[in-house]
Amino acid sequence: MLRDFRFSDGQTLPEIRMHYTTIGAPRRDANGRVTNAVLVLHGTNRRGGVFLIPSFAGVLFGGGQLLDTSKYYLILPDQLGAGAGKSSKPSDGLRAKFPHTITRT
Repeated sequence: MLRDFRFSDGQTLPEIRMHYTTIGAPRRDANGRVTNAVLVLHGTNRRGGVFLIPSFAGVLFGGGQLLDTSKYYLILPDQLGAGAGKSSKPSDGLRAKFPHTITRT
């Protein structure tokens, strides 16, 4: 849960749920910071896990590929406001009061 979430246009929600899927293992430096994380913003109105199907995952995340999960810790968020996925959305109860800055399905 994220509290006091502010959208780029200034609208706010007191609390949102941001769901995500991770692949790979985080590597930390001496200060404990993760050094190999990649946030994959997919630009769809779906859940981040959609990229786990073979036609994407095999090409993007496999050994020697662009986002090789033996090297990188990938974070695939579900889109906020989208009908699919587990992040906060209008149907959670806010309906028309959900900020209009989000793509709805």
